[in-house]
Amino acid sequence: MADVRLTLVSRSQTTPYSGMLPGVVAGLYRKEDAYIDALALATAAGATFLRTEAVGIDLRSQHVSCRDGAPLPYDIVSLDVGSTPNTEGVTGAAEHAIPVKPIDAFLSRFEPLRARIRERPGRIVIVVGGAAGVELAFSVHRRLTAEVIDAGLRSRPLKFTLLCASDRILPEFPRAFRQRCRRILDDRGIEVLENARVSAVLPGTVELTDGRNVAADEALWVTEAAAPSWLRASGLVVDERGFAVVDGTLRASGHDNIFAAGDVAAFQPRKLPKSGVYAVRQGPVLARNIRRLLANETLAEYSPQQQTLYLLSTGERHAIGTRNGLVLEGDWVWSFKNWLDRRFVGKYRIDGAAPLDRGSPRG
Repeated sequence: MADVRLTLVSRSQTTPYSGMLPGVVAGLYRKEDAYIDALALATAAGATFLRTEAVGIDLRSQHVSCRDGAPLPYDIVSLDVGSTPNTEGVTGAAEHAIPVKPIDAFLSRFEPLRARIRERPGRIVIVVGGAAGVELAFSVHRRLTAEVIDAGLRSRPLKFTLLCASDRILPEFPRAFRQRCRRILDDRGIEVLENARVSAVLPGTVELTDGRNVAADEALWVTEAAAPSWLRASGLVVDERGFAVVDGTLRASGHDNIFAAGDVAAFQPRKLPKSGVYAVRQGPVLARNIRRLLANETLAEYSPQQQTLYLLSTGERHAIGTRNGLVLEGDWVWSFKNWLDRRFVGKYRIDGAAPLDRGSPRG
């Protein structure tokens, strides 16, 4: 549409594909294998790319507030600002734990962690809230164990502990899936503590609400998602966890010109897990509906899949998969996941983009 000016706001030029993060951590992929160049996509679409971060939205004046201080006016806005692990109410978690999101920040902190482990193997505690935490535990175990061996410190093994708040790991998955994950955790010597709700993360220890203390030289935080605090402050309708409530067309409740998708959206017709398997299918519906809104046409409905395929890598070129109660495991499952992930990222590969800062509009 010739009379439409499209602007993409992102805090970095590239954006990571979360499905490949465990492979990056495990050393199976290079970092660049798992990243999509948002600037290149914006350039190809004739859009303006602004390297900054949205930190608020003024519904009355229709401006997005950005971290660089300059307000950005809009007629239609789409929010896909993701989520972060929830550390609210846990003393010291924000200061002493390493959250898995934002992914860029996690990877930048994981590199020094690797260096520390090479100097002095220690006790790694991973606080998990679901499958993503278990998958990351497998990957971290593989990478850090390899670091210790490479450093010639095999006689000083690492100790890994997984803290799970529920009475069993992965309660939402089929029993056979849970059993396979637990078998691999046990085989690798990863201790699992269930009913382990964290009250504090302090230097050298993680305190649990039942009084137990778990020794921890490093604490990784991979719990349930939390929404950006500015969503609630903006006046948007949010759910009990602070995520923007959207209808079947992905429009924000009470606002015809605001959309939300991905983790930041609370889908009103049906509660959905915070998972990329839903987010990637929202994208085409979102794009279609923005165009239809501009053309004053009826918006399309997003219909989440009833049965989802979930593939969990185990840190090696090996994975466990489940769909509709069927559970499969093997190297070939990882190969299939690898093919799916690379195909997805490959769809958005565009070469030849140059960096662009806030002060240099384009498009």
